[in-house]
Amino acid sequence: MTPDQTAAAVIAGRKPTEDAMLAYWQATDRGLRTKAETVAVLAALSAAPSDDTMMRSFVRYIRDTYPPVALPAAREAVNIVGTGGGPSTFNISTTSAFVVAAAGGKVLKSGSSAYSSSVGSGDILNALGLARSASDDFTDAMLAETGLAFASPQRYAPICKRLAIAAMPLNFKVIGRFVNGLGPLICPYQMRAHVIGVSTPRLFEQIHSIAKTLGIPSLLVHSKLGVDEFLSIGPNRWLWAAELQANHLDPVDMGLERSCLNDLQGGDLDTNIEIMTAVLKGQGNRACTETVALNAGVALYAGGVASDLRTGTRLALDCLKSGAPFDKLEQAQAFARSEVKKLERVA
Repeated sequence: MTPDQTAAAVIAGRKPTEDAMLAYWQATDRGLRTKAETVAVLAALSAAPSDDTMMRSFVRYIRDTYPPVALPAAREAVNIVGTGGGPSTFNISTTSAFVVAAAGGKVLKSGSSAYSSSVGSGDILNALGLARSASDDFTDAMLAETGLAFASPQRYAPICKRLAIAAMPLNFKVIGRFVNGLGPLICPYQMRAHVIGVSTPRLFEQIHSIAKTLGIPSLLVHSKLGVDEFLSIGPNRWLWAAELQANHLDPVDMGLERSCLNDLQGGDLDTNIEIMTAVLKGQGNRACTETVALNAGVALYAGGVASDLRTGTRLALDCLKSGAPFDKLEQAQAFARSEVKKLERVA
């Protein structure tokens, strides 16, 4: 099929072959498709139920064309990121990242501005003075010194920016839902593992299939309450990409307490930062604290710091009681400020 035929098929709701889609993404990446067509294709892909072939073609094109960069400090690092969707909560994975680093792990976190919630990880990081640099040297140095770094949106494959620009002035969170949902699989850096939160059972199976087929080291997590992270207040599922049988986790079996989803609800930027700060200082409510510990625990397990989920969660809970994660936040902020001053002196 030609790119014209492929685009027409997608817009009409038909499913081209994976090779046809790969050729189409290549043409789009080279700027050979019109803005109107790009918007129509994105809208069609985002409006229709997710299709394995379409999803895999996009991830495969990006990973083959722009292979993930191997930073020296990231060999044992993990990523903690969700696909979006489901009920809105405070920024659980971002909060968990500081706990993992404080407990001896390494986190190179990807993420963006808000997609399914009112405040995304990018919004939180910018507000905290942790704006992400597009320099790999900066990212590697921050990760080596603090155990924590954040992937800059500018480091993602150029096709992502091209698609976002083509969609303007439309809301990319809506028109680009297809791309946003695959964000965890197109992280620009290599690392030990990606802990990927998925909000629906169907997407859980699809992300698992893509990660397994393309050899992306991933541990998928899903709350049966429909949230793209582990929740301490209800049952969960988790599965390594290389394995076939999902594992079930009931937090009650780990001594955690049942609660309601409202206890994890976020709000605007200031509210979410307030919740996050309280948790990192060891002053958060029980549901927020235990949920963060559970997600930090799975990352500590995926990163090889803990032997299993239970051990990782207990390590995270002990770390939270000490207030050390807030110290890690302050260390990361200090590093970011020092690097900004260096750049200002050079300029």
